Amino acid sequence: MTFLRPHADALCSAVVALVFLLASTGLSGCQSPTPPSSYAARVGSHYLTEADLAEMLATMGPVRDSAEARRQAIDQWVTRMLLYREAERLNLDADEEVQRRLQRQRRSVLASAVRSRLAEKADVRPTAAEVRTYFERHKEQLRLREPYVRIQYLATADRAAARTVRRALRTPPAPPDTTWARLVAEYAVDTTRARQLSRGFVPQGRLDHQVPALADRIDGLQEGQTTPIVEASGRYHVLRLDRRIPAGTPPELDWVEAEIRRRLRIRARKQTHATEVQRLRNRAQANGALELP
Repeated sequence: MTFLRPHADALCSAVVALVFLLASTGLSGCQSPTPPSSYAARVGSHYLTEADLAEMLATMGPVRDSAEARRQAIDQWVTRMLLYREAERLNLDADEEVQRRLQRQRRSVLASAVRSRLAEKADVRPTAAEVRTYFERHKEQLRLREPYVRIQYLATADRAAARTVRRALRTPPAPPDTTWARLVAEYAVDTTRARQLSRGFVPQGRLDHQVPALADRIDGLQEGQTTPIVEASGRYHVLRLDRRIPAGTPPELDWVEAEIRRRLRIRARKQTHATEVQRLRNRAQANGALELP
């Protein structure tokens, strides 16, 4: 076995990770003797295209400063490519240990690709009948683990608008409640979010993440009460608690339907994976390709 110098040994680790990171995710960019029509960066004959950059940025999730995120993504790509080129210059991919690690990584990447393919194959929408059947069979296990609440919440751009909304929310609505729809349309900064959060019952703990400005005020509310106006992140937040269902209550289907659908999709993926692995095991045994102690 060849023993590498310390700096080469570090690059040995880098080349293994980089080969599969760049190749499997497409982050190696475009390699061409002639430049593409447009690109964000170049290292040798490797070009980071705008499409590749957009893919990198998409993995970062929401960011506050898009220009800074773009700069960081380009810098990361350049660093990776410089290390990759140096590893190639040192011919590290010919080292025996590197070859073994590359082979292990190759097997791992390909096995993960098969798992992803199987997950996509099993990722089907459960039918309404399947959801209902699961609900009836597991109703006891689906008892609420925490309080569920139904709220009316929105954030406005100025305090005067927030006062108007709060006054309206403190007046009990007469069915049908058209007041809330009007308030959202007229005052909400984010109408989609306001409608989604007010559509039905949600776990109270989830609101700690969805409306953090009011998280410490929800627990003390009684049904029909409205929070004081809270200013946060340049907006004015108002929330009324319409109803709270205590923990331990048997749920209605619409309260837990999203969770049931999530469970059914996970179960389908596991079943598909187990079935495919057993099929491969049977085929390998039949072909004499599998030996077990």
